[in-house]
Amino acid sequence: MSTDFDRKGRKAFDLSGKVVVMVGAGQSPGPGMGNGRAISLLAARHGAEVVAVDLNPTAVKETVEMIVAEGGNAYAIEADVASKDDCQRIFDTAMSTSGRVDGMVYSVATNPPFDFETNSMTVENFNHGINVNMLGCYHCNLFAAQCMERNSGDTAGSIVNISSIASVKNELGLNIGIMPYALGKCGLNHITEIAAVQYAEAGIRVNTLMLGPINSVLANRDSQSLFGLDADEATERHNDVVKLKMGRASVWESAYAALYLLADESRFMTGQQIRLDGGATLVR
Repeated sequence: MSTDFDRKGRKAFDLSGKVVVMVGAGQSPGPGMGNGRAISLLAARHGAEVVAVDLNPTAVKETVEMIVAEGGNAYAIEADVASKDDCQRIFDTAMSTSGRVDGMVYSVATNPPFDFETNSMTVENFNHGINVNMLGCYHCNLFAAQCMERNSGDTAGSIVNISSIASVKNELGLNIGIMPYALGKCGLNHITEIAAVQYAEAGIRVNTLMLGPINSVLANRDSQSLFGLDADEATERHNDVVKLKMGRASVWESAYAALYLLADESRFMTGQQIRLDGGATLVR
């Protein structure tokens, strides 16, 4: 690890020689880009070998192909984070293929199907939402940390859990459609804090990146289904939430924030919930 932060000409956010497991590296169908894909591309551009993980084999293959086309290094793993065994397999594969894990980003989320008119959801869909949004995060944090504990140096690894301001804002009220998502992200926030304490002595940092209105594929699709709005109305609703003049952010703002948390420049930060929300939570 290079800590010569005062050296003129030092390359900022250099991930060269690091292996980053990107859980949620594919994206949902639709125009635009997702946070996971943007983070994957940016990490590779800064020198990381990216282990791209997603449930959708076609989407994650596309991410890998984009990285390789730019001269980066990446490979894909198909996995379902709702399964503990699949979560374990992600990191077993990374260790057997790359020999180490230095970073992990958990950028997975789902809003399960629900009935908009009756505000109802099956128990099975509700539980699946919790398993993806929270339990998968727990397992990936656990298995990632176990890999990172094998690394030498004062800073052994960095875990970044992607959360949402839906875990702290409640203007949707008792909308069952967002409950597994919001509750899952609440749990994710606490997983970050607990893991940060547990693994601090091993030199492993764990932080939450809490996103506000981001112009991502998933946000555009799910906001329309949750609010019953068309695309233009959903965009207007997002921009109304943001306090900054610019309106909602792109996935690249998310990616650069995650890059900072993965890089050595953030080595003194752990257990934090960083809100990237354009001021949306300044007034709750």
